Amino acid sequence: MQKIRTLIVDDMPLSRERTRRYLAPVPDIEIVGECGDGKTALEAIGRMQPDLVLLDVQMPELSGLAMIAKVPPEKRPAVVFITAFEEFAVPAFEVRAVDYLLKPFDEARLARALDSVREYFASRRPPAPVTERLSAAEITGEPAGRIAIKSGGKTVFVRADAIDWVESAGNYLCLHVEGDTHIVRKTMNELEQQLDPGKFVRIHRSTLVRVETIREMQPLFNGDHLVILRDGTELTLSRSFRDKALSMLGMQ
Repeated sequence: MQKIRTLIVDDMPLSRERTRRYLAPVPDIEIVGECGDGKTALEAIGRMQPDLVLLDVQMPELSGLAMIAKVPPEKRPAVVFITAFEEFAVPAFEVRAVDYLLKPFDEARLARALDSVREYFASRRPPAPVTERLSAAEITGEPAGRIAIKSGGKTVFVRADAIDWVESAGNYLCLHVEGDTHIVRKTMNELEQQLDPGKFVRIHRSTLVRVETIREMQPLFNGDHLVILRDGTELTLSRSFRDKALSMLGMQ
């Protein structure tokens, strides 16, 4: 079994001890070291070249986000960010973290993060570029791989390519994802900027659809169209968004 060489970086000794305890029985994880600050972690990454870093976001002098941005791309490990502040969820994924853990996390949540890490290595993706975007809500302009949704005191992450369609509801959006519905406080324009424009199309001022989910279209009166998704959901393509939608679907 190939071990995932793992470095724990957290400025709180108790947090490092808990993470180490959770990882100890995991057969494919090898803990190669731990650090309590960003400067030491930067040196350790260069020296140890770990496969994975479990990295605290907020640390004195050099934050986790700023530290990992200093690692040369060819030596950059996979990263799972850890923090007590859920507002860092968005910037964590803007720098292409494999996953994000909100303190206090349990063994089950860490196990799910490790599953994501295994999938990451299995796909043999090269390390994506990490930027020093430290503001909590800045949009990078690149399509988001995941959407962060705050719900009931926790943050749920939804794969962008799993979203079937989105509808606005007042100040909120309803994300319909593989039979489930998630509520997020965000405008349609904000979400549209985060999604891949080659995969999603706006069909109404209050409706956004993943193109692959569209099964059928039927013309209605006044230039509108009936859009039928694979699961039978019926939506309306308004004439205001018709030309772009039809173009994306190869109907123009």
